[in-house]
Amino acid sequence: MNGIPSPDVVFPNRYGTSCFLKNVITAPNIQVGDYTYYDHESDPAGFEKHNVLFNYPEFGDRLIIGRFCSIASGATFIMGAANHRISSASTYPFAVFGGVWAERVPGHLSQLPRKGDTVVGNDV
Repeated sequence: MNGIPSPDVVFPNRYGTSCFLKNVITAPNIQVGDYTYYDHESDPAGFEKHNVLFNYPEFGDRLIIGRFCSIASGATFIMGAANHRISSASTYPFAVFGGVWAERVPGHLSQLPRKGDTVVGNDV
């Protein structure tokens, strides 16, 4: 053993409040580099659930976080599917609420503006 923590462990220290994120991410559109950690007092493995909002991989955008980043419990990433249409008569997402609205308007995700991936570099 060389004294360097393995980037493949989930909880890298004795406190249990830090988590190496790449080992707990399940969404196919989220990529996290080695040694990037998230710190949270009660749910350090819950980053994806609590801090990545409106994440629908079928929308096509990605969240890419580099190596050696430190992410605090209050950090929030809002993915592209949180956008609203801006090229129609209303920004209201009628199709999301189903019923006759969903039958009469085009699919919601296909109408949203695309802004691209969210990229966080290394050592941020």
